[in-house]
Amino acid sequence: MSRVIHIGVDREESSPYQQEVQSLLSISDQFSAAVKAELREKLLARGADQEYLAQQARHSRKKTGNDSLVVRASLEFSNVCRQKCSFCGMTALNKDLERYRMDADQMEQVISDVADLGVRSLHLASGEDWGTKASVLAIPIKAAVAKDIEVTLATSHRKIADYQAWKDAGASRYILKVETTNPFLFREARTGTHLPTRISHLLHLRTMGYQIGSGIICGLPNQTVDDLVNDLLFLKRLNPDMASVSRFLPNERSKFSGQEAGNHDLTLNFISLLRTELDYPDLRIPAGTTLGRRQEDAINHGANVVSLHVTPDEYADLYSADRIIERHMTKIDAIKELSRNTGVSLQFQLK
Repeated sequence: MSRVIHIGVDREESSPYQQEVQSLLSISDQFSAAVKAELREKLLARGADQEYLAQQARHSRKKTGNDSLVVRASLEFSNVCRQKCSFCGMTALNKDLERYRMDADQMEQVISDVADLGVRSLHLASGEDWGTKASVLAIPIKAAVAKDIEVTLATSHRKIADYQAWKDAGASRYILKVETTNPFLFREARTGTHLPTRISHLLHLRTMGYQIGSGIICGLPNQTVDDLVNDLLFLKRLNPDMASVSRFLPNERSKFSGQEAGNHDLTLNFISLLRTELDYPDLRIPAGTTLGRRQEDAINHGANVVSLHVTPDEYADLYSADRIIERHMTKIDAIKELSRNTGVSLQFQLK
């Protein structure tokens, strides 16, 4: 009989990963001031120095065999969320947002359409919606796997039993972003949750056999470049299968409404450093839509994943993690144009 692991969700408490978590959170202390100063300089690179950094990232992407664009279908199946994150429009405090939750039949229909397009990677995302039962989500997961579609989940904190149910259904990847490794910024951005607990969940997902992903937000209020250096070192030591950076976009219905948006160039340089510092095969780095029309730049800075948005039109603008209106959502023609403009081939069928 397998040992039962208990990791809290809402409470900060001890876990079997406590020592490893603390090691990850103190990783900055294990690097010299010179190393951190060099990373800081690269994050701030502009002009010719920035282009050289991007060239290094493209070289690393090619050297490690990641030099094609993985097309993943992104289905945002629920905007219901029990958390009160300060940066997100789907916060439980937003009483004006119309909520939705797709049922299994609706999701299966979208999955059928995805299969018809020849896309073999599916990203299922939601708020932290405990109203979507594990058994219900397992149905579309099984449907996707039956069509030879790889399933990645981004459903935030859930019970260990839920993770296991979805793994048993065939899900192979799980994304749980830390957003920031600065404990003070984290406490302000993710009110009511705990950073060590979040990292413990990530580590346990890996022991369960999931390929794991994590990432940060660039441009959070009061964030410094040194914070970003520490975030990068954390992700490097975590050694994830997927790593990302999102540019902060202030949502008008969140606590951070009215704050300054994250810097494009700083975000792009972080992508380049993800590629060069996490220099290993099969690492997936998305060209996120928070960059808006500059997704092409993200690919030129080392990204190798692009999302095909397949959330039904009636729900798409309600999934408002970053902004309320005018979401930038990539469709198939735009993805093909990204490929042509960057010279990076599309990968629909996974290896």
